[in-house]
Amino acid sequence: MSMKVGLVLGGGAIRGLAHIGVIKVFKKHQIPIDFIAGTSMGGAIGGLVAAGIDIEEIEEFILNTPSYRFVDIGILKRGILAGNKIYAMLIQFLEHKGLGDIRIEDLKIPFRTVSVDLIKGDVFVFEEGSLVLAIRATTSVPGIFSPVHYQGKVLVDGGVLNNLPADLLRTAGMDAILAVDVEREHEEQEPRNLLEVVYRSFTIMTTVQRRGNLKFADVVFRPEVGHIFAFDIGRIRECILAGEREAQNKIHEVISLLK
Repeated sequence: MSMKVGLVLGGGAIRGLAHIGVIKVFKKHQIPIDFIAGTSMGGAIGGLVAAGIDIEEIEEFILNTPSYRFVDIGILKRGILAGNKIYAMLIQFLEHKGLGDIRIEDLKIPFRTVSVDLIKGDVFVFEEGSLVLAIRATTSVPGIFSPVHYQGKVLVDGGVLNNLPADLLRTAGMDAILAVDVEREHEEQEPRNLLEVVYRSFTIMTTVQRRGNLKFADVVFRPEVGHIFAFDIGRIRECILAGEREAQNKIHEVISLLK
């Protein structure tokens, strides 16, 4: 019986687009993915892949969508985004592919994404229901994007309590878990505006939990994106290439693991 392989994709805003590069290398080397779990940008990219959209097509969309469509510059300068533009564009892409109504339980690859309920203060795992709604919820960074109301819950970005949900894959019975961690415990640059201060504070709060979840992973990929600001739209290609380099450097570990 072949090993069941799970892929976990962590949150990290623009840095999370490094996931695209990692998955491209997996595809090149025919690494099977039997289950995907993700948070925030990891949940958005993971959801599109689980829906059966080819990773090169996702990359092409990201690279060819004008950056001005992702953010409202006036709002960005104030440090508060009324609309989560880059994630909204990914959802629009899903809808353009005719998958706007697809449900998590009907995806080609089993998928889980996490959010946090501000009412009860605990993690909410999307195991079924609308993929679009799940992506909206897991990408709603507190203090930056509006929460999602669902089934009496007020949901925000799952990174508040579980930014790298490798534990979900172990619970799901995966034999091998591949984790992509795009966050850093120590940043290389000072935040430039209120938006980055809020996001930086948010990621610092999640460090201990994220580090603890790494124990569930068999191979951890850490693309070199620490020098890139979390909402630096102009460096999308750089993030993707960083993911490719990191995956290529460690692909032998994955191949050895799955023998």
